Amino acid sequence: MVLTKSAAIAASAVILALSATCVAAAEPTVAPDDTFADLPALVGKVEAALPAGWHVVETDTGGTPIGWSGEGAGLYIMIEDTSTRFFHPKGFHYFSFYRLWLMPSDWEGEMRRTPYVSDSSPAYLLGVSDSFLALYHSAGGNVWEGGPGELCEALELDRICYTDLTRRTVDLEIEEKLTRKLDELPQTDRSISPHRIVGLTGDGASLYIEYIFSPDGERAPGEQLAALTEALAGDVFRSLPEIESLYLRRCTADTYTDTIVHRN
Repeated sequence: MVLTKSAAIAASAVILALSATCVAAAEPTVAPDDTFADLPALVGKVEAALPAGWHVVETDTGGTPIGWSGEGAGLYIMIEDTSTRFFHPKGFHYFSFYRLWLMPSDWEGEMRRTPYVSDSSPAYLLGVSDSFLALYHSAGGNVWEGGPGELCEALELDRICYTDLTRRTVDLEIEEKLTRKLDELPQTDRSISPHRIVGLTGDGASLYIEYIFSPDGERAPGEQLAALTEALAGDVFRSLPEIESLYLRRCTADTYTDTIVHRN
């Protein structure tokens, strides 16, 4: 349910795909949650973390992270490295940027299905706190490689370190605890097959799990992805009572889709 390419190639491809949607993504929809009543303070925390040459160039309230569907509204912040320009062969230039969406802590959403090799990428989870969760989207972000971590620190977020799709990692301690609890359930009541877990990590009350699903054409009749997701999330919440939120990456042979769900 995040891909690595050459930074310059990825950046130019993303810029092309986003040139028509950058403004629309930040348009207000509904009033922001009370969590974001003190917007200047949140923007100030971001500004204080920026290295030389980087600036906040746009803020807004409302909308959803790029590439995601879901209800609710939060704070949108765009920062740019105005001291470094990239020139595209088609004749335009752009600056390295990070776009942040700070959403209420109980926000749930679903990423569009995304090919492993894609010209444009959606927003990815940056981190979570008791007050909100943050997603980000970047192009040319390699100019500030420590950006995600430093932004997490500035916003006091627990960073969820999901795995690189080309080099998946599993926290064996969490996996053992999860599978041990699942072993206590009848086989017919289990939706999780441990060998399909290819990425797993946690931080505090949040858990990231990367899980291999069968492609649409190979599922049994009536076996819908939404129902499978609900069952899998239910297994996780039953097995790990300390986990309150789940960031689930659903993978098939050629696509992935991220979804954020909460215990309640």
